Amino acid sequence: MFPMSLDFTHRTVLVTGAGSGIGRAIAAGFLDAGANVIASDINMEQLNELRSRHGCASGRPLHILRTDVREREQVLALFESNPFGRLDAVVHAAGITASLLLTETDDETYRKLIETNVNGTFHVLQEAVSVMRDNAEGGTIVVIGSINAMWPLANQAVYTATKAAIDSLAKSLAVEVAPLQIRVNVVAPGAIDTPMNHRLTGERKAALAARIPLRRIGIPEDLVGITQFLSSPLSSYITGSTFVVDGGFIVGR
Repeated sequence: MFPMSLDFTHRTVLVTGAGSGIGRAIAAGFLDAGANVIASDINMEQLNELRSRHGCASGRPLHILRTDVREREQVLALFESNPFGRLDAVVHAAGITASLLLTETDDETYRKLIETNVNGTFHVLQEAVSVMRDNAEGGTIVVIGSINAMWPLANQAVYTATKAAIDSLAKSLAVEVAPLQIRVNVVAPGAIDTPMNHRLTGERKAALAARIPLRRIGIPEDLVGITQFLSSPLSSYITGSTFVVDGGFIVGR
């Protein structure tokens, strides 16, 4: 039987979007697995909460830095701030959503979604490769996508487009950097109970859970295992793939 978490002792993992939701669960999971963790988010208050709950109290190696992934200079500063020396894995979980019909989406919302989800991913991927290409054994990159990239929703047209874009970015990059032994994969969650999905309450939440074969909404911790697997030597022959974590929602439709 496999342990609940792998051993990442002496390995360094950078997690974006680590202030809440999926990103926080992943950062905490890597800390539990013994990793040195670099955690970034646009919300410094949430990063301080992460450090208070999972870093300082336990003496675990956690470095936090406020980062707006839309800004190239801030992403560069994030990677340069690494106090642990080497960098073994990157998990890019930073992103935003919006539930609007395409015809009702204003230019500002459109730009913010594109700049955060697509441009932000572009910045993080470029800087990750720039650092990891110097590692003799390469490294791993996991991008948190969405099942919306393959199962579009009518009221999330732009969000869906951004998730499809980053799925393609990651897969193209996987081919480019495979000779460097850098592996790039995507994890595509379905309905997950996070602050970003605040609309999932009451009857609406129950109705959605009833449509999922496993009969429940996912929790952020459901993404920890697959992310650690893809960041470990156990997945050494896996790259350029998308892993759906949705409780069977797509296949059960």
